[in-house]
Amino acid sequence: MVNKTIHDPKECPWKDDYFRKCEDCKNGQRTVERWEPKPHRIMYDVSACFREVRYRELLQKSGLVGIELEHTFEAAVIDEHNRAVYRRLMEWDPTQGRGIYISADKSPDNPQGNGTGKSYALHALTHRLCRMGIRCLYARTVDFLMELRAAYDENTQESEWRVLDRYIHVPVLLWDDMGKESFRTEWGPERFYYVIDARVRLGKPIVISSNFDLPEIEERFGIDNFGPAIASRLAGFCEFLKLGGPDRRLRRVK
Repeated sequence: MVNKTIHDPKECPWKDDYFRKCEDCKNGQRTVERWEPKPHRIMYDVSACFREVRYRELLQKSGLVGIELEHTFEAAVIDEHNRAVYRRLMEWDPTQGRGIYISADKSPDNPQGNGTGKSYALHALTHRLCRMGIRCLYARTVDFLMELRAAYDENTQESEWRVLDRYIHVPVLLWDDMGKESFRTEWGPERFYYVIDARVRLGKPIVISSNFDLPEIEERFGIDNFGPAIASRLAGFCEFLKLGGPDRRLRRVK
C-alpha cells in the first residue's frame, strides 16, 4: 500500500479524466489499483483538496467580487481598534443560530464612523464561512433593495419571491451598510422586516454592519412604520459589536 496526500486541485491525478467529479472525493479518500511495475494499491488522502474545491465553489457564489476576494482575516491589518471585533468573528459559531450586529464606534475624529473596517470584517467572515463549508450570501443592503425593485418592475410576484427566498433561506446572510438605503414608500422597509423576521423565526444567522445604532435604524426605517419592529427583532437576535478608529480609507491617501 502506498499513501499519498493531495493538497490542491492542481495536484489532482484525475484532472484530465473527462468523467472525474470532485464529489467523488467528498469522503476524503480514494483508492487506485496499479499494476506497474508490480501490482500495488495507492491510497490518496484527498480531504484537503476537496475542502479547497468546496471553498472555491462557495466563494464564487457568495456575492464577493473584485478586491473583496482578497479581504481575509489572515491579510488584515490588526490593531487596537479592530482586534477584539476581528477575534470575536474568527471564533463565532454560526451553528448556534444567533446573529451579529456591527456598528460604528463614532468619535470626534470620525463622527460618521466611516472606513473603520466594518465591510472588510464581513468580507473576511464570508471567507471564513466558505472555508468551513457553510453556504453564505454577502450583499450590501442597497443592492438587496435594487434587486427587489428590478423584480418589482417585472411586475410578477414570482420574481420578487425569488429574491426574498434567496435572502431568507441562505444558511448565513451577511448584510453590509444597513441604513444607507433611500425609501420613497413603506414598501422597502416592509421587505427588510419580512427578511429579518423570517430569519429570526427560522433561527438562521444574520450578520449586519452599519454606521447606525439601533435607535438610529429604528428612525431610518420609520418610527411609525417598521422601524421599531426591525430594531426589536435585531435586539433580541443579535450580539452587538462596535468597530471604531480612524477612517482607514482616508488614512491611505494621506
